[in-house]
Amino acid sequence: MIETIATAESNRELAPGYRMLTINLIEDVRVNPGQFAMLKPRGSLEPLLRRALAIYRVEGPQRLSFLYQVLGRGTTALAQLREKDEVEALLPLGNSWSIETSGGGGAIVVAGGIGSASLLMLCEELKRLRVDTKLLFGAATERAAAGCGLEDFRALDLPSIVTTDDGSLGDKELVTAPLERELREHGHKGSTIYACGPWPMMRRVAEIAAQFKTRCLVSLEAPMGCGFGVCVGCVVAVNTGGPLDYGSYKRVCTDGSIFPSEAIRWEVNAMTH
Repeated sequence: MIETIATAESNRELAPGYRMLTINLIEDVRVNPGQFAMLKPRGSLEPLLRRALAIYRVEGPQRLSFLYQVLGRGTTALAQLREKDEVEALLPLGNSWSIETSGGGGAIVVAGGIGSASLLMLCEELKRLRVDTKLLFGAATERAAAGCGLEDFRALDLPSIVTTDDGSLGDKELVTAPLERELREHGHKGSTIYACGPWPMMRRVAEIAAQFKTRCLVSLEAPMGCGFGVCVGCVVAVNTGGPLDYGSYKRVCTDGSIFPSEAIRWEVNAMTH
């Protein structure tokens, strides 16, 4: 983990409300698929805290890109960055996707909306390792799919299914529907599901994974103040086999952001996400 000042190379709009920020660091950094960074424009007083963003792509040890949706104060501030503006950066943070290759099973990657930001590097690594991979990519609309990097995923040439809520692109259904069909019809014994997206989507993915006894990992998003475990602002309830108590919570920033899906108490966290 390093704390540094980066320089914005570009910050282009992919679709209304979706942007790609590329920054250049002044020192080398090694990033694993699924890790994230805490970013904010240098000198910005509002918001005070940095925004957590998944690291979307690494193009050399000093050049990183972040795919994000402009929603709150943090991402609105980042959207104002222009070429050569300075960025406060703390990175890389969190754990990374665990890829299992010894069992011979394949991978099913489930990307929901801007959750795709955590999954592109994973898909690149799965392809590099020649893991049999199927991509299920869901978005609200065709425009949202473009904003969530669909063309970058398509460039990997993985077998894929695209869904949209309104039917403007691909199949008109939730992205969890083809996941359930895939497991019911083909089994995928020994495979791993990798998922990132809205909490309701990931809860349903976890239910399907449990139903078909399939290993499943999810990348969670939670409000963060620091990104390295001090503020305890990003805790989520986890299964401990007993009632909720002090030991029933994990920090998304340092214990995650990637967890086995069965470890999460989805019904408890649904009240806050």
